[in-house]
Amino acid sequence: MSIIEKIASAVMKRAVKKYLRLVPSTLSLPPASDETPLLLYIHIPFCLTLCPYCSFHKFRFDEPSAKRYFELLHQEMRMVHALGYRFDSIYFGGGTTTILPHELGETIDLAKSLFAIREVSCESDPSHLSDLENADLHGKIDRLSIGIQSFNDRHLQKIGRYKKFGSADEQYAKVSAVLGDFPIVNIDMIYNYPDQSEEELHREIDTILRLRPPQVTFYPLMYAPGIRENLSKRWGKLSDSKDADFYRIIMERMRGIYTQRSSWAWSLEREGIIDEYVIERSEYVGIGSGAFSFIGDTLYANTFSLPAYADRISKEQLPITHATTFPPRAIRQYRMMVEMFGLQDSKQHLWIENTLLKMCGMVENDHVNERGAHLFSVMMREFYNGMDYVRETMRKDLTKEDGILH
Repeated sequence: MSIIEKIASAVMKRAVKKYLRLVPSTLSLPPASDETPLLLYIHIPFCLTLCPYCSFHKFRFDEPSAKRYFELLHQEMRMVHALGYRFDSIYFGGGTTTILPHELGETIDLAKSLFAIREVSCESDPSHLSDLENADLHGKIDRLSIGIQSFNDRHLQKIGRYKKFGSADEQYAKVSAVLGDFPIVNIDMIYNYPDQSEEELHREIDTILRLRPPQVTFYPLMYAPGIRENLSKRWGKLSDSKDADFYRIIMERMRGIYTQRSSWAWSLEREGIIDEYVIERSEYVGIGSGAFSFIGDTLYANTFSLPAYADRISKEQLPITHATTFPPRAIRQYRMMVEMFGLQDSKQHLWIENTLLKMCGMVENDHVNERGAHLFSVMMREFYNGMDYVRETMRKDLTKEDGILH
C-alpha cells in the first residue's frame, strides 16, 4: 500500500469514527419531499448457520418468526408508501434473503403493486438456488447476487462455508446451472485471505473466466472491528501490501474481458445493475429490522430487535430507534467518495479534495485511473468497517429472545 493510500485509510478511519455515531432518537422518516423515485432496501435477517466473518445483522433461522417477519415487512412497506415515497428499484439484503422463497415472491409482488418497480436485486447463496426455481422467481428477480467467496476448498473450509454449501466444484455446478435463468447473475468473491498465494488467486480468476458470469464482485477480506482480534488469531492478520498487489492482479486479468464498473465490480456488459446501489442513489429508504435509511442529511436506523420491531409496527409506528445528522460538507465528501468508487466523475465541487487527487496521480483527465480505483477501494473498505462498528453497537445488548417473534 502506498503512502497516499495509508493516509487516505487513516483519514477515513477518523471520519467514520467522528460522523458514524448513531444515537437514540425519536426522529422518524419525514414525508417525501417530492415524487422522485428512490431505492427501497429490504433487510431479511435470518440464516440457517452464521458465518464467522459476516458482520451483517442476522439471527439463526426460526421459520415461524421468519413468516411473521415478512407480514410485518409488508405493513412497514405500506407505511412508507403512505408517506409519499416512491421507488423504482429494490435491493434485498441479509441474512439470507431467499430463505423463504414464497414469502420473498409475495413481498416483490406487493412492492410492484404499490410502486413502479423497474428492477429487483436479491442476494442468495448456493444452497437456495434450487428453491428459487421451485418458487418460480425467475421473472421477479432482475439481478441475483450469489455469495461464493472462493472456489478454493481450503479457503472454504477455513471460513466455514465448505460444510455449509459444499465443495468448490459443487458450488460451481450450482451456479453454472442458473446462469441463464436471471437477466444478471453476479458472483461475490473474496480476496486477500491471510495465507492466500498469488497462484491461488490466479486459479480463482481462472475459474471465474471459465464460468463467465455476467458480473463478478471482488471484495477484500474485511474483519469487522468486534471480531478483528479473534479472526486475526484464528486466520492470520490481513496484509495491506498484499491487498494492493492482489488488486492489481485482478485488474490485469479482468481487463479486456470484463468492464470495470466500480472499484470492486466487473461486468461482461457495459451497462446493468451493479451491487453498490449507493453509487447511483444519494438517498434511499430501508425497511426491516436493522435496515438503514438515508434521507436529506440524516441517517436513520431501524431497531435490531425483532420483538421491538413487531411492537413498533403493531402501533403503526416506523421502527426507527437511532439516527445521526451530517454537516453539508461531510455529505458532499461522502458522495464524492462513492461516485469515484463507482469510477464516475465526481459531481461534488470540492476543490481541495479534487486538487489533491490530481496531484497524487489518482485522477487523469478528470477520470479515476487504476491507482485511484484502488485508493477508493481502500476508502470504501474503511467506510464499511465503520458501518460494521455501527451494527455491532446496535446489536451488543441483544439476547436470543431478540431473534424470536411469538
